[in-house]
Amino acid sequence: MDDALERLYFRKTQRISSKNDFARILAHGRPARKGNLRLYAAPNELTFPRFGISVSKSCGSAVQRNRLKRLVREVLRTHQHQVAAGYDYILIFSAKKPAAKQTERTEKNGWRVEYSYKAMEIQVMELLERVTGRR
Repeated sequence: MDDALERLYFRKTQRISSKNDFARILAHGRPARKGNLRLYAAPNELTFPRFGISVSKSCGSAVQRNRLKRLVREVLRTHQHQVAAGYDYILIFSAKKPAAKQTERTEKNGWRVEYSYKAMEIQVMELLERVTGRR
């Protein structure tokens, strides 16, 4: 395999899934917000970053929520070497305050959040830079 075509993975060790870890990061993490996204970062004692993703039910059906999570995981997978190591990150989607051009009113008094990969990439990377102060 060519060195220029390094394979990037998003391993289970890079995921935050425990309720205790989520609570610790939300309680002690540094917050940043942009539109429907909130990001919390808290230091960890590891040599790599870990990520947790939470999507509110107000963002749409299970299919739509899973698509948002897949988009974020892909952004994090492709940019993992640009993210500051030694932090735990939690990204939370909420559709309570919709952003212009990124949401659409649904028939059930809710908001469906729509993102393209590029829009997601820009917002997530901007939040990561803001919360860690790294450019």
